[in-house]
Amino acid sequence: MTASPAPTATLELGGVTLTYLPDGEFRAEPAVAYPHGHDRLFGDGLDVVDEDGMVVLSVGALLLVSGDHRVLVDAGIGARTIPLVRPGTTRDAYMRGGTLLESLRQQGVEPDRIDAVLLTHLHADHVGWIGDESAGGVPTFPNADYWVSDEEWDFWARPEHRGDVVGPRPHELAIIDGRRRRLVEGSEPVPGVKAVATAGHTPGHVAFSVRGTDRRALVVGDAVHCPAEILHPELEWVGDHDPTAAVRTRTGLADRAGRDGTVLVGPHFPDVVFRRYDPSATPSLIPVRGR
Repeated sequence: MTASPAPTATLELGGVTLTYLPDGEFRAEPAVAYPHGHDRLFGDGLDVVDEDGMVVLSVGALLLVSGDHRVLVDAGIGARTIPLVRPGTTRDAYMRGGTLLESLRQQGVEPDRIDAVLLTHLHADHVGWIGDESAGGVPTFPNADYWVSDEEWDFWARPEHRGDVVGPRPHELAIIDGRRRRLVEGSEPVPGVKAVATAGHTPGHVAFSVRGTDRRALVVGDAVHCPAEILHPELEWVGDHDPTAAVRTRTGLADRAGRDGTVLVGPHFPDVVFRRYDPSATPSLIPVRGR
């Protein structure tokens, strides 16, 4: 089998629902994405590459519904394509989006119903629908507050990081700044949702623990790109800001998920973004099929 970008799916936690909203896709050459040990992608029964041998990553966001709250975790890449050209490579690597608002409306939610956007970090494929650049930076979610860690904000607000193709654009920073709320370890932006510090991929990366009455989930953002990174947390993603810290974070997330049965929500996972980690003698990531 070959991997494909994940479709819309909803996970019921008990009083809280998480719905994955597709925006696009991400294709990367294995040896570029993982400069050391990319061969580990091809074992363990995982399907993470396409018919051309490219790593397939989904691109999208999570809609969290709890009581009257309508919350997005991250905001996709937007209606654009970002080529990922690396010296010495020949295959077509890119990030591409465009369908997030349609995916949201299919759930019966208009952008003005979103009251908060929780940002795991500020890479381009997580902030792309913050606002319309062509319309002078009009916010897509006009009634939303934006939750982001100080470490993440401070890093991308520095002049030397402005204009980085993988970072936020000026109008996105401006919109966030106008409604920014501070995230720290243990922050609870929505009842039952807590921030978990997961630095490494970026300086202020945050995951979100979501507790329902029936079970728990952990939205990992880019602390884990590919399911293989849970089975092999020592794998270093080429875009990790601090690879040592990123490996330490992934190791901790795998241990946590293996101990308490938390459902891992990987917005970049192909095929199924909801997975349960079984750390038995033959470790595996078991798809949790939403509706």
